[in-house]
Amino acid sequence: MAESNKPEPDSQENDERVEQLAKELADRLRAMPNRQELTDYAVSLLKESNEDAGTAEQAAAMVERAARNDPFNPIAFAIPLFVIGAILCATGILAGVGLGIIGIAVLMVLWGLVVAVFSRFRRDAGKPRS
Repeated sequence: MAESNKPEPDSQENDERVEQLAKELADRLRAMPNRQELTDYAVSLLKESNEDAGTAEQAAAMVERAARNDPFNPIAFAIPLFVIGAILCATGILAGVGLGIIGIAVLMVLWGLVVAVFSRFRRDAGKPRS
């Protein structure tokens, strides 16, 4: 437990390197005539690079999730189909088409439930039992 509170040597080296770079940048900015503008520009560049790094991490997480091959669940598509079918039924003229679309939505919900059940079994089968 006490070891987890100790900083890692690599992180300490990284901290020192960042501090050294910040001091060097501050020294150079102090020597320039328009240092306030350049300081603001340097800060904005750091923020943008940090945001880009966060975006890259998020993209990597999405790729990893897609690589796990999570099954497609059609329930999300059934909901708007059900709404469209209900609206068509409410018009009276297109009630047959509306009922057909509602039928397709019901089939998609059933298919989504089957996919959810089988994907749970597949995930549970992949886990080691303890």
